[in-house]
Amino acid sequence: MVLRLARRLAVSRTIDLGYGVSVSHRPFDYADLCEAKATAHRLAREALPAARAFDAALHDDEDLGPEHEEALRGQAARHLVKLLLLRFGDRWEGIVAEDGSPAPLNAETLDAFLDLFPGVASTLHLSLESPWVELEMEGNVSAPSPHTATAEA
Repeated sequence: MVLRLARRLAVSRTIDLGYGVSVSHRPFDYADLCEAKATAHRLAREALPAARAFDAALHDDEDLGPEHEEALRGQAARHLVKLLLLRFGDRWEGIVAEDGSPAPLNAETLDAFLDLFPGVASTLHLSLESPWVELEMEGNVSAPSPHTATAEA
Protein backbone atom coordinates (compact mmCIF):
# COMPACT_ATOMS: atom_id res chain seq x y z
CA MET A 1 0.00 0.00 0.00
CA VAL A 2 1.28 3.45 -0.91
CA LEU A 3 0.19 6.40 1.22
CA ARG A 4 0.59 10.07 0.43
CA LEU A 5 -0.34 13.24 2.21
CA ALA A 6 -3.25 15.09 0.69
CA ARG A 7 -2.17 18.56 -0.36
CA ARG A 8 -4.02 21.67 -1.18
CA LEU A 9 -1.27 23.92 -2.44
CA ALA A 10 -3.45 25.98 -4.72
CA VAL A 11 -5.47 27.73 -2.02
CA SER A 12 -6.25 31.32 -1.16
CA ARG A 13 -3.75 32.70 1.31
CA THR A 14 -3.06 35.84 3.27
CA ILE A 15 0.59 36.82 3.69
CA ASP A 16 1.36 38.91 6.76
CA LEU A 17 4.17 41.37 6.02
CA GLY A 18 4.32 42.96 9.47
CA TYR A 19 3.43 46.49 10.60
CA GLY A 20 -0.25 45.74 9.95
CA VAL A 21 0.29 45.06 6.25
CA SER A 22 -1.03 41.89 4.64
CA VAL A 23 -1.66 40.72 1.09
CA SER A 24 -4.33 38.19 0.11
CA HIS A 25 -4.37 36.23 -3.12
CA ARG A 26 -6.61 33.78 -4.92
CA PRO A 27 -5.40 30.24 -5.63
CA PHE A 28 -2.91 29.68 -8.42
CA ASP A 29 -1.45 26.38 -9.50
CA TYR A 30 2.02 25.20 -10.43
CA ALA A 31 1.45 25.87 -14.14
CA ASP A 32 0.49 29.48 -13.33
CA LEU A 33 3.68 29.85 -11.29
CA CYS A 34 5.87 28.40 -14.06
CA GLU A 35 4.29 30.64 -16.69
CA ALA A 36 4.75 33.69 -14.45
CA LYS A 37 8.40 32.74 -13.83
CA ALA A 38 9.08 32.47 -17.56
CA THR A 39 7.43 35.83 -18.18
CA ALA A 40 9.36 37.40 -15.28
CA HIS A 41 12.69 36.18 -16.67
CA ARG A 42 11.81 37.49 -20.12
CA LEU A 43 10.86 40.88 -18.66
CA ALA A 44 14.08 40.97 -16.61
CA ARG A 45 16.20 40.30 -19.70
CA GLU A 46 14.34 43.00 -21.64
CA ALA A 47 14.89 45.51 -18.82
CA LEU A 48 18.66 45.07 -18.72
CA PRO A 49 20.61 48.31 -19.20
CA ALA A 50 22.01 48.61 -22.72
CA ALA A 51 25.63 47.93 -21.70
CA ARG A 52 24.69 44.76 -19.78
CA ALA A 53 22.39 43.59 -22.58
CA PHE A 54 25.22 44.03 -25.10
CA ASP A 55 27.62 42.06 -22.87
CA ALA A 56 25.01 39.32 -22.49
CA ALA A 57 24.55 39.13 -26.26
CA LEU A 58 28.30 39.21 -26.87
CA HIS A 59 29.28 36.41 -24.48
CA ASP A 60 27.96 33.01 -23.55
CA ASP A 61 25.93 32.94 -20.36
CA GLU A 62 28.66 31.02 -18.52
CA ASP A 63 31.24 33.69 -19.45
CA LEU A 64 29.27 36.48 -17.77
CA GLY A 65 30.23 37.49 -14.25
CA PRO A 66 28.14 36.62 -11.20
CA GLU A 67 26.97 40.23 -10.87
CA HIS A 68 25.10 39.89 -14.17
CA GLU A 69 23.23 36.78 -13.03
CA GLU A 70 22.51 38.29 -9.62
CA ALA A 71 21.04 41.46 -11.13
CA LEU A 72 18.94 39.40 -13.52
CA ARG A 73 17.73 37.13 -10.71
CA GLY A 74 16.74 40.11 -8.55
CA GLN A 75 14.78 41.76 -11.34
CA ALA A 76 13.07 38.47 -12.23
CA ALA A 77 12.02 37.97 -8.59
CA ARG A 78 10.51 41.45 -8.46
CA HIS A 79 8.67 40.89 -11.75
CA LEU A 80 7.40 37.53 -10.46
CA VAL A 81 5.96 39.15 -7.33
CA LYS A 82 4.25 41.83 -9.44
CA LEU A 83 2.87 39.34 -11.94
CA LEU A 84 1.46 36.99 -9.31
CA LEU A 85 -0.08 39.77 -7.23
CA LEU A 86 -1.56 41.59 -10.21
CA ARG A 87 -2.99 38.36 -11.65
CA PHE A 88 -4.12 36.67 -8.44
CA GLY A 89 -4.04 39.33 -5.71
CA ASP A 90 -7.40 39.98 -4.06
CA ARG A 91 -6.54 42.83 -1.75
CA TRP A 92 -4.03 44.24 0.63
CA GLU A 93 -4.55 45.84 3.98
CA GLY A 94 -2.50 48.44 5.78
CA ILE A 95 -1.54 50.42 2.68
CA VAL A 96 -3.11 53.85 2.26
CA ALA A 97 -2.86 56.54 -0.39
CA GLU A 98 -1.77 60.13 0.35
CA ASP A 99 -5.34 61.16 1.13
CA GLY A 100 -5.70 58.35 3.70
CA SER A 101 -7.97 56.16 1.61
CA PRO A 102 -7.08 52.46 1.09
CA ALA A 103 -4.62 52.16 -1.80
CA PRO A 104 -5.79 49.99 -4.69
CA LEU A 105 -3.78 46.89 -5.54
CA ASN A 106 -2.65 47.87 -9.03
CA ALA A 107 0.65 48.13 -10.93
CA GLU A 108 1.34 51.74 -9.96
CA THR A 109 0.78 51.35 -6.21
CA LEU A 110 2.55 47.98 -6.16
CA ASP A 111 5.61 49.53 -7.84
CA ALA A 112 5.61 52.42 -5.37
CA PHE A 113 5.25 50.01 -2.44
CA LEU A 114 8.13 47.78 -3.62
CA ASP A 115 10.32 50.84 -4.25
CA LEU A 116 9.66 52.25 -0.77
CA PHE A 117 10.11 48.91 1.00
CA PRO A 118 12.54 46.80 -1.08
CA GLY A 119 12.90 44.09 1.56
CA VAL A 120 9.21 43.31 1.22
CA ALA A 121 9.75 42.08 -2.34
CA SER A 122 11.99 39.24 -1.15
CA THR A 123 9.55 38.35 1.64
CA LEU A 124 6.67 38.26 -0.83
CA HIS A 125 8.73 36.27 -3.31
CA LEU A 126 9.57 33.62 -0.72
CA SER A 127 6.02 33.48 0.62
CA LEU A 128 4.39 33.17 -2.79
CA GLU A 129 6.79 30.48 -3.99
CA SER A 130 7.43 28.47 -0.82
CA PRO A 131 4.63 25.87 -1.13
CA TRP A 132 5.74 25.03 -4.66
CA VAL A 133 9.45 24.98 -3.78
CA GLU A 134 8.74 22.41 -1.07
CA LEU A 135 6.88 20.27 -3.60
CA GLU A 136 9.78 20.52 -6.08
CA MET A 137 12.25 19.50 -3.36
CA GLU A 138 10.32 16.28 -2.77
CA GLY A 139 10.96 15.28 -6.34
CA ASN A 140 8.75 13.16 -8.52
CA VAL A 141 5.53 12.31 -6.70
CA SER A 142 4.27 9.77 -9.22
CA ALA A 143 3.35 6.23 -8.26
CA PRO A 144 6.20 3.84 -7.51
CA SER A 145 7.46 1.69 -10.32
CA PRO A 146 6.36 -1.95 -10.20
CA HIS A 147 10.03 -2.89 -10.55
CA THR A 148 11.17 -1.36 -7.26
CA ALA A 149 11.29 -2.73 -3.76
CA THR A 150 8.62 -0.24 -2.62
CA ALA A 151 5.93 -1.60 -4.91
CA GLU A 152 3.37 -4.05 -3.56
CA ALA A 153 3.94 -7.64 -4.46
